[in-house]
Amino acid sequence: MKFHLISLGCNKNTADSERIANRFAAAGWGWAEKPDAADLIMINTCGFINDAKEESLQTIMQNITLKSARPGVKVCVFGCLIKRYRAEILSEIPEIDYLYEFMSEDQLNSLVSLNQASKTAPDYSQSWRFFTPKHIGILKIAEGCSNRCSYCAIPGIRGPFYSRTQSDILADAQLLADSGAREISVVAQDITRYGSDISGKCDLPELVKELSTIENLDWIRLHYMHPRGLSIKLIDELYSIKKVLPYFDIPFQHISKHMLELMNRNTTPAHMISLIEHIRRNFPDGTIRTTFIVGFPGEKKRDFDKLIGFIEEHPLDRVGAFAYSTEEGTSAATMAPQVRASTRQARLDQLMTLQQLIVGEQNQRLTGKTISVIVDEVLSDRVLARTPGDAYEVDNVTTIMGSHNLKPGDIVKARITHADSYDFTAELVK
Repeated sequence: MKFHLISLGCNKNTADSERIANRFAAAGWGWAEKPDAADLIMINTCGFINDAKEESLQTIMQNITLKSARPGVKVCVFGCLIKRYRAEILSEIPEIDYLYEFMSEDQLNSLVSLNQASKTAPDYSQSWRFFTPKHIGILKIAEGCSNRCSYCAIPGIRGPFYSRTQSDILADAQLLADSGAREISVVAQDITRYGSDISGKCDLPELVKELSTIENLDWIRLHYMHPRGLSIKLIDELYSIKKVLPYFDIPFQHISKHMLELMNRNTTPAHMISLIEHIRRNFPDGTIRTTFIVGFPGEKKRDFDKLIGFIEEHPLDRVGAFAYSTEEGTSAATMAPQVRASTRQARLDQLMTLQQLIVGEQNQRLTGKTISVIVDEVLSDRVLARTPGDAYEVDNVTTIMGSHNLKPGDIVKARITHADSYDFTAELVK
């Protein structure tokens, strides 16, 4: 029997989907490249913002239609959307065969056993990669979130923050490395909290030091460091560890003190600026990635103008911005005044237009420099790679023109010959 799994949403979801897909593969299931060739279709949904909910529902309906052409196919839907709206979806889409929130071990085992030919002693000695190339691994170190930002539904969906044990994380990382991973992305809702629920302090540096000792694992990329828990001391501890890339993923969300308080971010503009200034002084090759929310309830023009001024004064390398999305069950949903949708969109457009100019200038700093890049894909006439400052499927792509004897996962030297707002062109340095 064959399965197909569609993973929607963030890379924390991707990590969960990889774990589930590996269980099926280890038990002897085959992987169907497309849903219409599968006996079991699974959909790991996202229910974080409205666009994600709509994408999840569209994906469910598209795959439900496959049942009419192939009556034997089964559809399993699980994840954040189901956690939030299980009763409604159960009522509105009864064609779903298996509807789970976050798939338990018993539920997973039950699905795996649908294949009568599945192995009674699954082979867990290797790791397959279904959602990233095999030279890239996503390492999830914790579940849930306890930050209680006023706009965010994650604590209600995923529950409070809890850390995975270091031994389990290191075992997963070793398995990823043994199966070809050269780069791992360390993820959680807020990695600066790692260990605090166990030891009462941040144990992230100790964990990352252990990860850095794993052979053949060359790049460690840290994601999602809430500024509340990120100190200059922690930055220096983490980024002095061998193999940790100078990639600083710090979601600021806003810079207005008024807005940070309404968002319940538990940080200050002065603290965030101090982090940026420290990184620029001490990590000149560092890349700062962040996200902003515009049009949040109560955001006045002066708040937005502060944000624009901040971006102009403190140029950032990678920025994702979002117009505020009202999420039921959050305190922000009932805040007044709500900003009109047209104003939210106009502010988003203004911010991203500015950022496109800034990132073009930031990227130009690399022109003429020779840097290490990791190869993601080798085509007949070019190689697609990434710099240390670019996360897979998130940031810029570096194109090396010509035919080269390289393979995915190779880390090579390249000279940047051209840069624009989104991508680089380079030549191989031999």
